[in-house]
Amino acid sequence: MLTPSIREDLQLFEGTPLEDGSPTWLLFDTLTNKYFTIGLNAFRLLNYWNADVDTKTFIKNVEQKGVNLKEEELNDFISFLKVNDLISHHNSEDTKFLIEKYKNQKKHFILSIIHNYLFFKIPLLKPDTFLDSTLMFAKIIGSKLVRYIVYILGLIGIYFVIQNWDQFINTFLYFFNWNGFIFYAFSLVLVKAIHEFGHAYVAKNYGCNVNSMGIAFLVFFPFLYTDNTNAWRLRDYSNRLRINFAGISTELHLALLATFFWSILEPGTLKSIAFFIATTSWVSSLLINISPFMRFDGYYVLADFLRVENLQPRAFSLAKWKLRQIIFGLNHEQPEKMNANKINFLIFYAWSTWIYRFFLFIGIAILVYHYTFKVLGIILFVVEIIWFICLPIYREMALWWKMRSDIGLSFNFIRTILFISVLFFLFFYPWKNYQKIPAILQSENFISIYAPEEAQIKRVHIKEGDKVQKDQLLIELISPSLNYKINQTIGKLELAELQINNALKSKTNREQLLSLRSKKNKLETEILNYNKIKSSLNIRAPFNAEITFLEKFKKDQWVNQEDPLVSLVDKDTQTIFAFISEKNIAKIDHTKDLFFISSHIDSPKIQLSIESISKSPVNNFNLFPIVTSLYSGPIAARENSRSDIISEQAYYLVSMNLVEDITKVDQKMLGSVNIAIYPTSFAERIYKYVYAVLIRELSF
Repeated sequence: MLTPSIREDLQLFEGTPLEDGSPTWLLFDTLTNKYFTIGLNAFRLLNYWNADVDTKTFIKNVEQKGVNLKEEELNDFISFLKVNDLISHHNSEDTKFLIEKYKNQKKHFILSIIHNYLFFKIPLLKPDTFLDSTLMFAKIIGSKLVRYIVYILGLIGIYFVIQNWDQFINTFLYFFNWNGFIFYAFSLVLVKAIHEFGHAYVAKNYGCNVNSMGIAFLVFFPFLYTDNTNAWRLRDYSNRLRINFAGISTELHLALLATFFWSILEPGTLKSIAFFIATTSWVSSLLINISPFMRFDGYYVLADFLRVENLQPRAFSLAKWKLRQIIFGLNHEQPEKMNANKINFLIFYAWSTWIYRFFLFIGIAILVYHYTFKVLGIILFVVEIIWFICLPIYREMALWWKMRSDIGLSFNFIRTILFISVLFFLFFYPWKNYQKIPAILQSENFISIYAPEEAQIKRVHIKEGDKVQKDQLLIELISPSLNYKINQTIGKLELAELQINNALKSKTNREQLLSLRSKKNKLETEILNYNKIKSSLNIRAPFNAEITFLEKFKKDQWVNQEDPLVSLVDKDTQTIFAFISEKNIAKIDHTKDLFFISSHIDSPKIQLSIESISKSPVNNFNLFPIVTSLYSGPIAARENSRSDIISEQAYYLVSMNLVEDITKVDQKMLGSVNIAIYPTSFAERIYKYVYAVLIRELSF
């Protein structure tokens, strides 16, 4: 085999030393804008390279110059050059190789969409010339003097914000009309553009070309980006860190200025924009960019801080090596030599990234499903789960299968088998289960009595703690306004009767008889209604009960219709109502003992028996508000437009009888009932849940 011809347009730069001090070089492909890190041996090969020479002859020539080279190492280097298109192609064999490579790399249209719809970039401009011409201006803006001015203005702004904190946190955002929205959108784009130019100018300041700036889409969500690939040629890691931090630093300086301008601007769109830049903009940017698990600023900062180029591929390689060692006890060679603490950190980082991406891709799949029409949503959901979660797992397991000859019956492998067996047992064994459901212990008869209308206290016949009989008079009320209305209506009635008598005696007024009699009937009805209200002013007990609450009244004291006058409880009739969710109603084991556990710590357990279960879910919780989240209860609920308390999930009412006598309660006691559920395995529960979701979501 002959040595290939290396492309003449490639550039070579001195790289940063490795952790052990060995030198590296960067091989730059100007066509693809890619950098390749090579070691000392590869650098020597490039120095002594001769094209179109037999490989064995080349090895002899190199060895004469003091380089110890094996044929396998040379073949690997040639393969590296070919795979990355770093060689010149002159003959038919090279052409065949390129055609074959193109065919292998060419993806089906659908596969390209699947692979690229999650994230893709659109370059918009090549800013290098512009950056060169404006760098001096950027240096002035970034000078110490300007930065100190910004800090002083920012501190002044922060002082005013502290002085007007309530006004600051309640700033009204004037983005409710089209003009406001346009200003908001423009300011958002401007801030993010300044963020990216922060990266670009710092890179240019250190002599790096900025090849492109544009817009990228993460699940079709747009954000700006800057191509700072040339920062790899910088040997000083601190300079790379400054480039990576530049965007966030720029936004923080903008936030300080915006805080100052918020304190001096009048309410309006500009003040709203200043508030947005001072708060939401930089916080959201920091939260997104600080994450090292996606390839944003935080990732490159961590890579430069650790001095580990190509952080994720190298960390993933180490993590897979460690995983195989833990599971199978494989003693394969470590992918690369590093400090032990750094290796442990990289393995931890890789595993954390896998966990993060697992939940991220699940979330993205759900997001895509909900924001597209159902058919496309289902397809994209399934494709994303398979492509981004199942396929990487399958590839790794396929690699394990290829390594099966290396896997022996080691301690690690036996431990793995035992661990998986225990997991299977825990997952598929039908465990006994007790469901803790919310419940209320209360008297069946309980009432608070209110005044039928505004009135005065005439006489109180009872005191708190008294036991009263049904229809016993409790409180007498009088209403001067009601008495006035009754007397006034009686006078009108007497006048109407007199007019009727006169009409009967007079022939000329007889045509008025019909209207007069109608008026008389209406007045009689009014008097009857007034008398009913008057009689209701005598408050009586609706059932045999005990007085549990009585307001302290004085004679002639006025009372309204909103505050209770007296509360009565029939303590001889107590019951418990519990609420069980729809998913557990069919699983209740009626043969097991039930107990009510009060939310009061000093209350004993109460044995129960089930009397009945409602055939339909509870429509509303108006009669049982204390079990809902609106009153700090355990059942998630909300109020609808009619002020009814509606639960977020379906609950059924379980009526229960007390098996034993208990201390009587005054009104209501919140607690829970431990209700037995037929044994089910985790696998069965997951299957039923997934099946229910599929049935619900696949219905069109």
